[in-house]
Amino acid sequence: MTPAEAARILGVGASASPDEVRIAYRSQIRTHHPDRAGSSSSARAASITEAYRVLVERGPAPPEEPTVRTPGTAAGPVPPRATTEVPAFGAPPVGRVDEDTLALGAPPDESFRWLLDAAHDVGEITYVDRSMPIMEVLCRFEGEPATSLLLTLQGRGERTEVFCTVESIEARPAPPTSAVVDLLELALHRRRSPPPPPPSPPSPSTPPSGAPTG
Repeated sequence: MTPAEAARILGVGASASPDEVRIAYRSQIRTHHPDRAGSSSSARAASITEAYRVLVERGPAPPEEPTVRTPGTAAGPVPPRATTEVPAFGAPPVGRVDEDTLALGAPPDESFRWLLDAAHDVGEITYVDRSMPIMEVLCRFEGEPATSLLLTLQGRGERTEVFCTVESIEARPAPPTSAVVDLLELALHRRRSPPPPPPSPPSPSTPPSGAPTG
């Protein structure tokens, strides 16, 4: 898929900024997510995700020039992403990009596994599509409506961005997106370090030399 095709799929201009691309992607994936639009939209959702990947990996588009590009100026093939093993001690580093986006220091397949595990701390996983990759988590917080947390992963070199969309499935407003993402981020942080070892049983005391033993 070329950047021009990707821009057409997302409905943005060829020189769209990264923020414009991100906004268009989220709007499109909300509409065409298979869990909302039905299984027939899987191909459309996959093309939207691929279009976003192409534009993200292209980086900021150069300003449009009146001159015609020569054939030799097209971007080359994207090199394969580096893969790393899952750390033995826990989850990869996690940070906050903005109020609804996390960044994990691992490729998408590894990040997806950790998110599947951490999502159980936040709610009930109701939809998983590893090919896109997307997952949906049904969250029930005290005093709040039942809430859908949609996670969409996008690899960016050796890290993965996780876009989080929060929507109420009741007639009341959803909780703040940042608050829900805070819980997911905390669940990932908890998996970064191994749990402390259990305390050792007390050793039997040895009476001092010369003391009566009974």
